[in-house]
Amino acid sequence: MIQRIQTLFLLAASALLFTMFFGVMATSALESVKYNQITPLLIMNIVTFSMAFVSIFLYKQRVIQIRVSIFNGVILLAFQGWILWIFFNRPEGSAFSVSALFPIVAAILSITAMRYIARDEAIVRSTSRLRNSGRTRK
Repeated sequence: MIQRIQTLFLLAASALLFTMFFGVMATSALESVKYNQITPLLIMNIVTFSMAFVSIFLYKQRVIQIRVSIFNGVILLAFQGWILWIFFNRPEGSAFSVSALFPIVAAILSITAMRYIARDEAIVRSTSRLRNSGRTRK
């Protein structure tokens, strides 16, 4: 399981999303805002982290793993869009941290993992097809 490159991509995406639970989204002179202080962002973070982490353990069901990775990538892009909307409507004098870019990086990692999973599935199907075609030639 861990020797597959797509597992490492999904693990890296999960790690980035996990750090967002404790990270600071924005700071200003008066206060700092964390992701877990805004309930919808916390829910989005829980959902995307859970999907990325559960997807690691679906390695025996590659088609489902592909679908979960695609869906997680789409949700992560929406999550990043929401953070961008908050960024453009921020109060004057506040600054966002680097962790505000973690959803887009996690989406790229998730989509990259999906491509490698699809490549594995194509290899398995081609070898299965070759194995089955040898049986029918008798």
